[in-house]
Amino acid sequence: MRKLPDAMRRFLEENTFYKQLNKRKKQYFEHRVACFLDTTDFVGREEMKVTDEMKMKISMIVIQLTFGMRKYLIEYLTTIILYPSTFFSVLNQREHKGEFNPRSKALVLSWEHFQNKNQKTLDSNLGIHEVAHAIHYTAIKNTDISAEIFYDTFLELEQYLNSPEMKEKVLKANILRAYAFTDKYEFVAVLIEVFMLSPMKLKTHLPKVYDYVSQMLNFRYFDE
Repeated sequence: MRKLPDAMRRFLEENTFYKQLNKRKKQYFEHRVACFLDTTDFVGREEMKVTDEMKMKISMIVIQLTFGMRKYLIEYLTTIILYPSTFFSVLNQREHKGEFNPRSKALVLSWEHFQNKNQKTLDSNLGIHEVAHAIHYTAIKNTDISAEIFYDTFLELEQYLNSPEMKEKVLKANILRAYAFTDKYEFVAVLIEVFMLSPMKLKTHLPKVYDYVSQMLNFRYFDE
């Protein structure tokens, strides 16, 4: 098992998910974070200085989301680009808080918004949202077991939600922000946000949807 330097290891105890794990799973988590840090480039833009805290907070989100997966490193995510605040996206010529660029294998984030300073809801998190996009894209492109489980279960979820009755039930539950209904990619990203941040709310209101997301990520830790 790989260990983090003491200067970075201390940030583990600030992570709610890490703190609930048993001793052995904490070792796995630390090992995976260390591997992600070694295989990922962190780049600051507009004079942004990337600190150990920034690297750790982003890395811990990635590893939490992939913790149930056999292939926990995301093939289409090798670079993290950080801006102090919103940035102009060359992909769609608009100001953004965050985006996933599969061609560059890069996640681009506003550090201000990553820290949730302008967060309007407890179920919204920029880091989780954008990493979910990277996982979804990788699942579409790859054929390893983790990718297949994610994508095949997502197709089952789509079919489950396809009826007018289920669509109405999801809308009435009112636990997904409006942005989720932009398209299927945003729906998955917002759904994973809610799953990670308010799992019991999702499980109470939409138990079958909760089960699908849990299966997509092979994430059973909220049920332990």
